[in-house]
Amino acid sequence: MDREKMISQHYLKTGILGAYETAEVMHEEEENGKYAPCFEDATVFFGKTQTTTNRSMCIEGRQYRVCSVFPAVTEHTPTDKLLALIDTELEKETHSA
Repeated sequence: MDREKMISQHYLKTGILGAYETAEVMHEEEENGKYAPCFEDATVFFGKTQTTTNRSMCIEGRQYRVCSVFPAVTEHTPTDKLLALIDTELEKETHSA
């Protein structure tokens, strides 16, 4: 199945155009042993103090601009922080049950 047909079928099923699952990783940038995926529908700017990702999304005919800013020097990735938050919430649920 070609890429355009896959995107069209996804849009017909979900009503969402430009979702991450249809955006392909074009390449990965490496900085100090850390990797950042670069998607075909996003622009990534690597600065000395921060990394900024800009992306435009069209959902149900409405245009959204998403801008994510991450510190350039950090011991933990955003994924590490999200997993820690999930673990904390699960611990709270376990103790309150």
